[in-house]
Amino acid sequence: MKKVKALIVDDHEVFCESLAFLLSIRGEAEIVGTAASGEEAVKKVERLRPDVVLMDIEMKGLDGIGATRALKEKHPDVKVIMLTMHSEEQYIFEAIKAGAKGYILKDYSSSRIIEAIRSVSRDEAFFDPRSSGKVLSGLKTQFGDQDAAREVPLSRREIEILKLIAEGCINKEISKKLCISIHTVRNHIANIFSKIECNTRTGAINEAHKRNLI
Repeated sequence: MKKVKALIVDDHEVFCESLAFLLSIRGEAEIVGTAASGEEAVKKVERLRPDVVLMDIEMKGLDGIGATRALKEKHPDVKVIMLTMHSEEQYIFEAIKAGAKGYILKDYSSSRIIEAIRSVSRDEAFFDPRSSGKVLSGLKTQFGDQDAAREVPLSRREIEILKLIAEGCINKEISKKLCISIHTVRNHIANIFSKIECNTRTGAINEAHKRNLI
């Protein structure tokens, strides 16, 4: 399996080096470099061409939100995961609006960070479960009950899976909770995406709330 190339952006050098070491020894991601500022991150993405960028928010000069916005304008295929200490709703939504594909907190284990990297590299959104509730609440406030009357022929199992996706569960966790194979989970998710005309988890959550499905 081809390793995902990742760039770590954080102005705390020790944190950068420690995380790079932990992720490298797991052997599932190739850490192509680190950057200590948003400006440096933009330059290094141009040169190193990572698949995924792990981005801190608070940095001197160009912060993580601004750097994410700049990266997505120049390199729309690069996936950005915000890796931060901030769980406040305002940061989460600013990150999403800037183009971040994931949002996780720094107290995550290296194994969960690897899961986040894998997910966003497959173009799937990945949010810390503590953050996803705030995302859902904000979406519900934004969209309210409009289009709630539109019926969608989702099965009971598909709605169960959709709810777990909204809680921030990855495929492996859904498989374990529902006692079904990961292959079956993937098939259900493909069917959900097809029925509600979405191709990402964030889009599915968005549409589910618009239609009052969860």
